[in-house]
Formats: sequence, structure tokens, C-alpha cells
Amino acid sequence: MEQAANTFAQSLSDRFTTLARMLRQTLGAPDYARFDLSLKWAVWHRISRFSHRFRSLAFNPRRPGKPSAKPDPAPEPESPPVGAKKRKLPAQKGWLLQTFPGHHIPYVRGQLMSFLQDPDMSRLHGENPSIGRVLRPLCHMLAIPLPDYLKLERKPRPPRPQPAQKPAQKPARRSEKPEPSFYEYMLQKYPAPPPRPTLPGHIYAPPARAKISFER
Repeated sequence: MEQAANTFAQSLSDRFTTLARMLRQTLGAPDYARFDLSLKWAVWHRISRFSHRFRSLAFNPRRPGKPSAKPDPAPEPESPPVGAKKRKLPAQKGWLLQTFPGHHIPYVRGQLMSFLQDPDMSRLHGENPSIGRVLRPLCHMLAIPLPDYLKLERKPRPPRPQPAQKPAQKPARRSEKPEPSFYEYMLQKYPAPPPRPTLPGHIYAPPARAKISFER
């Protein structure tokens, strides 16, 4: 049974290694000669890591409750070509197709899509779900729709904490004013006229008092 499992994993691992090699070789196409050497070296190194990681997980599946077997040591990266510097790769979906236009990479993309639709690949992923960590980033960079077995279940978002409601404040009672009396009501309705000017000589000024002399 173990020998059959090894043969099964060996077949898929060899197919994926061949596809990864084809994808790396497309970077050397004459159409891409004008591209930056550091960019092609970063892509080449990323694909090489995917190939090694897939092979390591195919032969050393991680089973829950048991310590995983020690994976094969990662191969030492080759020295970059002269003039190649460390380059940060893009992150948007399908960035490899957008960065390197042409027919070379889409051809390998079609081969990878057929490989992912193989029922044996679904079976291998069921036995070792960790392989999805290699295939999902590769599908992202090539804009390949994820098969059903690679899709992750969306975790429900935790409910947002609602702000604490302030206790309803009772409206302040207005102080009731006493009803005005009839006299106060009439004063408000008919206010008193302003006082008349009483300057001397004014028509409304009181008459001057007559001076009476008692001398004879």
C-alpha cells in the first residue's frame, strides 16, 4: 500500500516538476530578452521554490496528531547572474501574465489548468491539504480559477461591537409660570405711554408761576 502511494505521489510530482521547468524556460524566450534580468531571476527563483515544496509535501504528508516527517533539505539557490539584483515581485492577481505578455506563459498556464483538474490531484490534496499552500499562490500569479478542492471556507466575520447605548434622559420639566392677574395682563396689552418732555418753553411744560409783588 505504501509503495502504491509512493508511485502515486511520484507520478504527480514528476508532472508538476516538468510544468515548473517549462514555466521557467519560458523566461528565456527571445520575446522576453528586453525585460530586466533581476525580475526574471526573481520569478525563476519563486517557481523553483514551488517545485521543491510540492515534491517535499507529496512524499512527506503532514498528518494531524503525528509528527511530520523531516522534509528534504531545500536546494541551495544558485548564484544570480551578473547584474541581477534582489527584486520584489508584484502581488495583484495574474501579475505574471500581465508582466510577460505573449503566448509562451499562457501555453504553460493551460497545461497547469489541466493538471489541476486531474482527479488524482484532488485525491492527493485530500490526503495532504498542505499542498494547497503551493498551488493557491501559483494559481494567483497565473489567474487560474481555483478548483473546488483548493477553495478555502470563508470564516464568518466576528460581529462588530455595538456602541453602548446611553440611557435615555428624561426631558427637564419646564417651570410653570403663574397666570398673570388682570391688572398685569392689561399692563402688558396696553403699556403706559412714555413721559412727555417737560423742558421750559415746551407746549406741554406747566405754566410758569406768576410773580406776585407785595410792594406798594
